[in-house]
Amino acid sequence: MNEERKRILEMVSDGTITPSEGARLLEALGSSGFGRERPSTPRRRSIIEASAMLSEIGPMLQETMGEIFKGTRKLDPTEGLELQETESYNADLPEGSDIVIHGSMSKGKPISILLKKSPDSSLQASIDDGGSVGFCEKSGKTILQWKSGDLTVLVPDTAGSVQVISKGGPIRSEGVRVPLTLNTMGGGVFISNPGSSFSAKTMGGKLDIALDGSWNKNSKAKSMGGGVSVCIAGDVPVIIDASTLGGTIDPGDLDHKILSSSGGKRGGSRMSISYGDADDAPKLAVSTMGGDIVIKGES
Repeated sequence: MNEERKRILEMVSDGTITPSEGARLLEALGSSGFGRERPSTPRRRSIIEASAMLSEIGPMLQETMGEIFKGTRKLDPTEGLELQETESYNADLPEGSDIVIHGSMSKGKPISILLKKSPDSSLQASIDDGGSVGFCEKSGKTILQWKSGDLTVLVPDTAGSVQVISKGGPIRSEGVRVPLTLNTMGGGVFISNPGSSFSAKTMGGKLDIALDGSWNKNSKAKSMGGGVSVCIAGDVPVIIDASTLGGTIDPGDLDHKILSSSGGKRGGSRMSISYGDADDAPKLAVSTMGGDIVIKGES
């Protein structure tokens, strides 16, 4: 996808233009000169196909991808703050305090973050290669920043929530029991055994989610350019609302019930599926543009 087409899809997603306007712009990209026919080329045919697809599934595109684009435009939460630097951060976290973590690559150095459950009430953060962690406190929040290397953060159960904004690397969460908001550009999001609600968004990466009996709050996850995998442990009750543009939805071999299903002519499809005792089960909404959605049990 060239930059012009990507920008048009982005404007449709965030509501700057309507799907029909986007379709006309895509068509215009394939034209040079008013009223003059051009030979049919692979590039022109692909633009015409994209225009037709956008006309048909544009509203679904807006709903599915709009929040991802909006999330990537958020300001740096550390902007304007005076951060101290340390090789290893370790402090008791007041009960109910929120944690905000921001990462962006410096000089092209790759970054990643791993969130794990803290063994006590302390918040701990360190970088594997010995890099520095920036930190400060503002309005009852603890703010952390890193710009290179693999950051590991131990999150206490007493935290109010954790928000991660990463510009350039994957995010992994293992066994964290507090609400999560995870947003990355350029990497995947991997969530294992969450203990509360979560919201995950990625551009350019896949989503891997593993649910066990500790998860019991409505959650959502969205990807642009990657597939979605949901692994359900045992008979954990969950209702999954899945939607994809350009991919398929596989409800897997676990006992399940299809509550609703619909499919478009050009690759857009939705499915709502219940697993376990779903009378009052929490909901997980997953969506992707350009990938498949696969739901499976523990292997």
